[in-house]
Amino acid sequence: MNTLTDWTSEEGITEEEKIYYYRKAGEIGYNVLTSVQKMIKPGVPIIEICETAEKMILEEGADGFGFPTNVSINNIAAHYSSPYGDENVIPDKGSIKLDIGIHCNGYIADTAVTVILSPELKNLKLAAEEGFKAGMEIIQAGTLPSLVGKRIEETITSYDYRPIRELTGHKLGRYELHGDKLLPNISVPYDPAEGALEAGEAYALETFASSGTGSVHEVTGIKYIYMLLPKRIPLRNPVSRKIYSTTYKKYKTLPFAERWLSAYDEFNRARVRFTLRELQNGGGVVPYPALADEKGSYVAQYEHTFIITENEGVIVTTQPPFDFEVPESLQEKPDDNTKEK
Repeated sequence: MNTLTDWTSEEGITEEEKIYYYRKAGEIGYNVLTSVQKMIKPGVPIIEICETAEKMILEEGADGFGFPTNVSINNIAAHYSSPYGDENVIPDKGSIKLDIGIHCNGYIADTAVTVILSPELKNLKLAAEEGFKAGMEIIQAGTLPSLVGKRIEETITSYDYRPIRELTGHKLGRYELHGDKLLPNISVPYDPAEGALEAGEAYALETFASSGTGSVHEVTGIKYIYMLLPKRIPLRNPVSRKIYSTTYKKYKTLPFAERWLSAYDEFNRARVRFTLRELQNGGGVVPYPALADEKGSYVAQYEHTFIITENEGVIVTTQPPFDFEVPESLQEKPDDNTKEK
């Protein structure tokens, strides 16, 4: 049986195959985001949007989810994914962030868009999008992340909004959503040890513009996303052990929703929540609480995934054109992972 850290190994996967998996996931991400964002209208249940996106991700041919679908409203910047039985709906006005994650054989596409329901906030959305474009303009092998952050901050502040300092773009790995390098939204002090972007690396560049302070805090009581850590925790209850086993097999080192586990017939929500608390207390799982700027503010997000290649330069995998082919080596064998049901 593989350990959690074994899943991140790329042994036996060629560079051509790796790029293909990233691009396949990216095309699925584009299709799902383009379709599902049309659902974001006042009164639509948030859980309906989450579940529609996740169903479509699998129908489009992904091997699974990079993370649970996020639908974060107004001052909530990130990490709101509906709990089981969520009754919240899209409000009549404001800024709605739709953030989705897909993986193909562990290679992730991370992409997000903001839908504006208040005309006066159109420049907030534009600030996030233009900040992204300004950062992408200088990205290549050898670019320092701090320079990307400087460009993003200069652009967002030119619209009289603030970038969110605690939220960053991030390096991606196989079954690894947050790698060892970050792409900040702000200018950061010079660090002589700063690592440049390198060929062969993939990243999600995500920009956040806020009408508030530009700083986020954890929202009390909104903690519906978790991720397993590579530490075995002894669980006495047989149902708890089954919950852990199911989570381990299906989601590995990627974030998962409490809602997904609570939907199983053999698991009730109380037992799922108890198990997650037990795992968290033992250091076997980490939560992703919702993050928000000050009350009354609005946040916009924009995000795409890219990979830096030796021969084709920078490829944004979650934007067209999608003119790639299946490598010959993969035409003779199926993908390594079974799709989630």
